Amino acid sequence: MDNLICKAISELLIDRKDLLRIPLRQKAKFEGWLKFELAHRLIQIGMESVEVETKACYNRNATDITFFHKEIFYSIELKTSNTNWKNEGVRNCKKPITKNIQSIINDAIKLNSDQGFVAFILFPIPLHNKSWELYIDRIVEKTNLPICKDKNCKLIEISIDETNVCNLLVCVFKSRKFSIW
Repeated sequence: MDNLICKAISELLIDRKDLLRIPLRQKAKFEGWLKFELAHRLIQIGMESVEVETKACYNRNATDITFFHKEIFYSIELKTSNTNWKNEGVRNCKKPITKNIQSIINDAIKLNSDQGFVAFILFPIPLHNKSWELYIDRIVEKTNLPICKDKNCKLIEISIDETNVCNLLVCVFKSRKFSIW
């Protein structure tokens, strides 16, 4: 399922690359837009009972996206996390990447489910910059989840304007039970 979610997000980003120029130039988060686009895409590929911001009966927190596939319940927590790395064509402003990564870790723990997935986009990443790998390592260290950079992560190159490009990292991983209520 993580591969299916990653593919759906990646296709959305590629399909809407012109629209993404706006948030990329400003380092503006676009989670709200992505949530509804992904929910719609999940319906298109056959997922059932797709809902956004649903509160489960066993959990007081709302989950970004929930759905069923072959009678199995799944949930997704989404994040669009901006970086503080310099990139030509992108507004030079400091963004708290450490807090963004901690928020991803918190979402994995909040899901507290073997059927939950965390999907995040880290942006903008300068071409040939591998600093993002350190943040994947931090997520693994703090959650003890088996996130594989080759399997769970995908870099997508997007034009910022006519002359500048950057990468977006799409990463999707399965959560786990962290505690029993």
